[in-house]
Amino acid sequence: MKKILVGLDGSDASINALAYAAKMAKFIGAEIIGVSVINEPPYKEYYADISAKIKAEMEAFLATAKTKFVSEGMPLTTQIFSGIPDEVLADIARKDNDVVMIIVGASGKGRASRIFAGSHTRALVNQSASDLPCAVVVVNEECLKRI
Repeated sequence: MKKILVGLDGSDASINALAYAAKMAKFIGAEIIGVSVINEPPYKEYYADISAKIKAEMEAFLATAKTKFVSEGMPLTTQIFSGIPDEVLADIARKDNDVVMIIVGASGKGRASRIFAGSHTRALVNQSASDLPCAVVVVNEECLKRI
């Protein structure tokens, strides 16, 4: 089955991306996989408390998002990874031939939260231009008004 990856970081922009993905998934008959990537700092053993807190916050966010979209009739699978967000999303798309699209918000929570940020969106778009086997869609709030 076709898959749409959605970068989820807890921001309003990522919820917009998920809403857009839900509409696209219905249109093309795809399943949605919400992917959160925790960009852990080097020497993470020194930041274990922070990493655990970020992971717990992300798990709560994903549970809320999943409940909302499932109640609207849109199944949502979620996964959490550690790494650099744009690289993780691109790697998943390269390895899974069923991924037809990656959808991300125009901006994220920022580097301070160490998760998915606007700079990662730009990096993902650059990878798309060079060698990604699927489309990358960047969604802002205005996009939702047009579909």
